[in-house]
This record gives sequence, structure tokens and C-alpha cells, in this order.
Amino acid sequence: MDNLKSISLRNKPKVLFILPASEIGGAETKTFNLLHSLQSFDRVLVTHSSIQNYYSKLDIKKYTFENFNCMFPHIFSPNNIFTYAKSIKKISDYEKPDIILGIMHFGALFVIAAHDIFFLKAYSVITIEGNISAYFETIHRPPSLKEKLLIKYCLARAKGIIVPSEGVKGDLVNNYGAREKKVKIIYNGIDIEKVKESSHEEIPFKKDCPWIVTACRLNFQKDFSTLLRAFRIVRDKINSKLIIIGDGELKEYIQKLSVELNVDKDVVMTGFQENPFAYISKGDVFVLPSFYEGFGNVIVEAMALGIPVISTDCPSGPGEIITDSQNGFLVPVGDFEGMAEKCLMLLNDHDLRKSILQKGQQRAENFSLHAMRDGFEHYMMGMLK
Repeated sequence: MDNLKSISLRNKPKVLFILPASEIGGAETKTFNLLHSLQSFDRVLVTHSSIQNYYSKLDIKKYTFENFNCMFPHIFSPNNIFTYAKSIKKISDYEKPDIILGIMHFGALFVIAAHDIFFLKAYSVITIEGNISAYFETIHRPPSLKEKLLIKYCLARAKGIIVPSEGVKGDLVNNYGAREKKVKIIYNGIDIEKVKESSHEEIPFKKDCPWIVTACRLNFQKDFSTLLRAFRIVRDKINSKLIIIGDGELKEYIQKLSVELNVDKDVVMTGFQENPFAYISKGDVFVLPSFYEGFGNVIVEAMALGIPVISTDCPSGPGEIITDSQNGFLVPVGDFEGMAEKCLMLLNDHDLRKSILQKGQQRAENFSLHAMRDGFEHYMMGMLK
């Protein structure tokens, strides 16, 4: 009743977004789109100062965790969890949100801890953006007992759980005990018009051969070994370049492996780009070489720009976007020869390329920003009734 009374005293219900992140990626972009589009709610963002500027154009209230002595978003220690939970409690006391939305697994943990430690009245909703089991398979170890208990605790205590794909839902239900009825699938949406408009911006590179493009964080979630080995096969048959858009801890590894494979002169690393679409749109083929995903926003973005897409058939997401050989191609994780073969097919066969890109553009329309907004709005409004 207290929640309903507080809503009646203002025009819109309020959502407090908790995003403990330090760099921009798919989840952070998705959060931007939600903050921009959920006009039926008052929105407040709490994040780290290193990425706060990314949200500067949004006309919403913002807090930084650093102002509450929260410095380490990816540490599981009891003291760190309590520190973040306490910051959420302080902001919640002032803002009086109706829903607190924890983004990704650390955001989920901090929100649920705050709710249980400080008896917060707002509904606690969490988003799980990636396939947890696939993450642990990628780092070659199972979750520790503490990790598994914390995951199950968050899933059990959350009022609602939102995931971006069937694969993520299945993982949470089958492997971590989430109640199926509690998990809501809302596919990620992109601002297609904005993506297309941004793609027209000039870039400081001259294109004199076909481009294979990828855009992602340079971290262990992506299989750059397979991508570079595939590119070597392509480059040996067709004069071409590999354009890698993004930054991260694997930058030096990619540079070193490029030298070892003798493709370094044809690999261009642009670093992080606030507007990656200007680069993606100039490509001839887009490749996403992931070990795992939650959805794969960049697949849809490339499709919307009319670039044919090849993705690893990893858990979870790409296989729910791409219908193999119809609107894109799926290759097994680690199959660099298959990846190279599909690249060469798209570069050599004009009719195939045209068919794939046209059907890809049609598929992208199914993942609009409006569809995602409506899904979140309907779900959260329904919770408050």
C-alpha cells in the first residue's frame, strides 16, 4: 500500500537504475536506450563516474557510486557488497523509487542485498544480461559454492527477473533454480533510425579494399584467435582488411597474435568509438566471434545497416536472431575455417550477399527500441498495479 500511495502523490512512478559498470558495452547501451525511452516513468541513474559522461545527454537525475565510497563494482567481498547496498539505501531514502532495477549480475546482487539488509519498500527487479553457465565454461571452471549461492539468492529474492533471450532464461531456470514464471523475456531493442543516421558520419580511414568488421569489448568473451585465423585465410585469397572497433584488456594479445599470423599490416584497431556505426556501415561483412552472449545487440545493429552478419552459434542470443543461411550465417564456436568460408562466400557472391543483407534488414525491424520499451513499460506497470 505504501508503494501505491507514493505513486499517487506524483505524476509518474519512479525507477532507480543501478548500473555498477566501469566501461561501455552492450548492457550500458541498452540502459541508455531504456533511460531515454521510458517516458512513462521518472528515471534516476546510479553508475560509476568513468561512464557517467556517456549518459550526459539524458535529461534525468544521476548519481555516482564514488560519492558513496563505492569504488570496486566487481568484487564479491561482504564488505564491498554492504558498501554498495548502503549507497542504494541512502539514494532510495531520498528518491523514494517505486522500482529499483539492478542491471547485470553485480547490479542485481547489490540491489537484492540493499533490499534485504535495509528492508527497502521499492520492488526489486533485476536484469541478467548474459548466459552465466557459458561464462563459467569460457573461464574453464565451474562457479564456486559462494558464487552459486549468491546467484540463487538473487534469483529467489528478486520480485522480477528480466532477460534478453530464451537461452538466458533456460540457463537460469535449468541450472540456477529460477522460477520459470518469474523470468520475463524482453528482447533487446535498438534505435534503428539513430543507428542509420549515425552511420553517415565520416571516418578517418580510406577504404581501398573489402572490409571485415567487428565491434565489441576486447575481452575474454570474444574469440579473437578464431577471428584472426579466419581472417588470415580470407586475406590470403582476397586483398582485404580486418577492422576491429573497441578497446579492452586483450588489445596487446590481438596485436601480438596478428604479428604471429602475419596479418598485422591488414588489421586495423580503431579503439573505442562513441559512434561505431560510422565504421560498421563501411564494412562488407560483419563478424561477431563470441564464446557466449546474452543477446548480441551489435548483430541487429549491423543487420539494420545492411551489412551481412556472421556470428558464432554461441549461447545465447545469436541463434535467436539469425536464421542460418537466410538472414545471416552461424558457425560453431572455434571454427575458423567455417568462418573464413562464409566470409569468402559473401565477398565473392553478389547475389547471396544481397539476399542475406536484405533479409537481415527485415529481421532487424523485429528488435526495435519501441518493442523493448513497451515490454519493460508493460511489465513494470503491471507490477505496480
